[in-house]
Formats: sequence, C-alpha cells, structure tokens
Amino acid sequence: MVVTNHRVLLFFVVACILSSCGNIVKNFDERLSKKYERKGFTAESIDKNGHHLYYWDNKKEDAPILLFVHGFGGDGKISWVEQAFEFQKDYRVIIPDILWFGESYSSKTPSLSTQIHALKTLIEELKLKDINLCGISYGGFIVLGYANKFPKDLKTLCIVDSPGNVITDKEIQDFCESVGVKNIEEAFIPRDEKDVNRLLNFSFYKPPSLPGFIQKQTIGIYFSKNPEEQKALLEDLPKNRDSVSGQMKMPTLILWGKEDEVFKEQNAIDLQKEIGAEELMIFNKAGHALPEEKHKAFNERYELFLKGN
Repeated sequence: MVVTNHRVLLFFVVACILSSCGNIVKNFDERLSKKYERKGFTAESIDKNGHHLYYWDNKKEDAPILLFVHGFGGDGKISWVEQAFEFQKDYRVIIPDILWFGESYSSKTPSLSTQIHALKTLIEELKLKDINLCGISYGGFIVLGYANKFPKDLKTLCIVDSPGNVITDKEIQDFCESVGVKNIEEAFIPRDEKDVNRLLNFSFYKPPSLPGFIQKQTIGIYFSKNPEEQKALLEDLPKNRDSVSGQMKMPTLILWGKEDEVFKEQNAIDLQKEIGAEELMIFNKAGHALPEEKHKAFNERYELFLKGN
C-alpha cells in the first residue's frame, strides 16, 4: 500500500549531504513541492463537511480530468510524481492527499466510507465531471467504492495493485506471516527505521537502499503521521467488501506488478472477473510500487487506455 519515489529521494539525499542539510526527508519534501510549483501545479485546500482536503492541481482548462488517489505511505505528490509531470501536458491533473495522510484530515470517523465521501466532497467542490479516476492499493479501494456509489461522475476507472473484495483473510494472514508481523497494521504503520526497511522491502521488486537515519526521518512525514487514524482505516477495511465489489459501469483498466508481495497476481485475475474490467496488464519485474518502478511503461499503457476511451 506504499509508494515512495526513492529515485528522486536518493538524488536529494546526496545533495543534502553535500550541503550539510538537517532533516533530509523534510528538505526533500519541500524541494518536491517547489518542483510541482515550477511545473505549473498549485497546492490548494478546502474545508467542508468536516474534512480538510489538501490537493495539487495544474488547473489546465478545457482538458480531460485525471485524478490520482494514493495508498498507505507517503502523500499524493510523492506517490504520483512520475505520473503528474507526464500527464500534465494533456490533462487537468488533480492529486489529493487522502484523509490522515499528508496534509489532509477530518473530524469524521476513520473509515473507507469517510474516504469515499471526502473524495465526493472534493469532486463536488471543484465541479468535476467525466473524471478519469485512478487509485493504487488502499487508494484502489477508495476509487472502487467511489465508482460503485457515484458511477455517473466517472469516464474511466483504473485500479493499480488493489484487490477489491477478492482478497481473503487467509491471504492477508499469509502475507503478514511472510514478512514477520502479527497483523496488517504492523506492516503498514512503521514505528522505527527497521519497520520502514521491512515495508520498503516488501513494496518494491528492487528495494531502495536508504540509510537507517533517513528511513527514520520518513516517520511522521511520509509514514505513520496519524497512526491511530491509519490503524482504524486498516481495521475498518475488511468490513467493506460489498462496497468494492460488483461489475463496474465505466471502462476499467487494471494494472499490476507481477512480483507484488502484498496482493498477488492471482488477485488481479480474480478482480478482473469480479468487476468486469475490459483490460488487465501485468508488468514483469515490478512489485507493489508499480507506478514508480515501471513508470515509463505504466504511463504509456495508461495513456493508451485513456486515449481509447
């Protein structure tokens, strides 16, 4: 459920070490925000329905809407940086922080339903129509739930490494045992650098080699910023199988990393049947962090789907 752009982060690690930076991750995050601004994006926020929703928007006029929803770990801008700058020329690209990640939060109870309604709040506030909606991992659960509840808002749907209702309790248990944790919360809400290292190892086909002190600095910035609320989100997820099931009413694409250790390739095959997705593509030598690890191939395949619909 995690995507962190380690190629970009490693670049800034070297730069910050050479310039004697303090908190490398904080400096990296600030530099990444400035890069978004240079590329024409604006950071915005709205306060409505008990939610504080923070998002990036290139505000491209008269362009198709492309809205990316991230998963556990990181925030919107780091999770989708490889897509934001690629698609910005032809699309209005909107990238929110989901609730209790990045700069977004809410007074409502943490749940998948709350996330779905927060996304609806954002879409209504921005008066968006005919949306191309894409979500990865936990974000995939959000967009599946949204597509079921508000299908008329969407033009297309893209699900990335997110199994909907086809994942079983046994599969979750097997995953936890394989990575040496007692439960899914322990896997995705790291408490120290060892936990971060484990999370990166099971998220990437080729995990990044980040020094321990940098891994530690990610906690509270990209990981575990609101640990109690994030724990509640994971505990709530199994209760929502009905809301993320059934045939989709819009053109749907599934993209998956063949070596995903969190959600296996068979989950992708089963999900395609469950939701009636027209297309499924499995990427070799890619794990759970597919949009980063295979960003060029990912972007090309997604753009082909968008232009065909």
